[in-house]
Amino acid sequence: MVRASFASLVSLLAAPGATVLLGGCDSVVVDAAISYDDRFPDTVIDVYSPLATGELRPAVLVIHGGGWRDGSDRTSMAAGAERLAQAGYVAINVEYRRVPGGEFPRAVQDCLCALAFVRQNAARWQIDPARIAGFGYSAGGHLVSMLGAAASEPAIAPDCAAGTTGPLAAVASGAGIHDMAAMPRVYIITQFMGGFVEDLPERYAQASPLSHVTAGAPPYLFLHGDQDVGVWISQSRRMADALEAAGTSARVLAIPGGGHLFNHGADTQWSTTSAIDTPESWAALIVFLDRTIGGAS
Repeated sequence: MVRASFASLVSLLAAPGATVLLGGCDSVVVDAAISYDDRFPDTVIDVYSPLATGELRPAVLVIHGGGWRDGSDRTSMAAGAERLAQAGYVAINVEYRRVPGGEFPRAVQDCLCALAFVRQNAARWQIDPARIAGFGYSAGGHLVSMLGAAASEPAIAPDCAAGTTGPLAAVASGAGIHDMAAMPRVYIITQFMGGFVEDLPERYAQASPLSHVTAGAPPYLFLHGDQDVGVWISQSRRMADALEAAGTSARVLAIPGGGHLFNHGADTQWSTTSAIDTPESWAALIVFLDRTIGGAS
């Protein structure tokens, strides 16, 4: 696994002649609250599209965090989705069922349904269905990692009208949990899992991206604060190590002083910026997307 500074990570990720694209499209069109599974009110997406070019475009499935619980929703990732669209990517901001009602495996199944729906309707937004990456934070970081490593796992196969689908083409996971059993007494995890690890060991393994790493997994970028005490950075590093052992490209960008919801500022005071919202994270994310799903034009 490569544990890199921002400058060295960008150098590792960038193809020769690649440009870090942080902006460019001035106009973004938003298709809001599109249902991808009519059975449930929460299963909707907002699609942020840059100006049409007449060519198929890469896309990013954006998945919010919040402990898989009610009280959090996709509005927390709306600014990020718009920023991705301004950089030339079609951004799909996903809502999913949350606890209560979204316990594992339902939240994962919903995100797989959203991915299958977008692929089935790719022409509507001029998306190349083979070039869809995922970007999520916290619980969303867990969910995108599951969509990269466990999309074909029968235990989480969705039963929505869109059906099953293959894994994401690339995964950018921010501060996600990759081994549920490593945090066995955390309340939000026991609620999401429906009990304790000693009672549900198989379920905990099924919900852990780390358990599903095999050869052929898509490339991963991990963005994680090195002072995160909500989800230790070892969660990202262990997943990256397992991916690299299986032959998959995996990079970890550790954000100095970064916490889970708060980061140290230059004056050593705490600020309310998550690890995925730092300039370093955004630059590394865009370079990663450019390299893995073909870049935005």
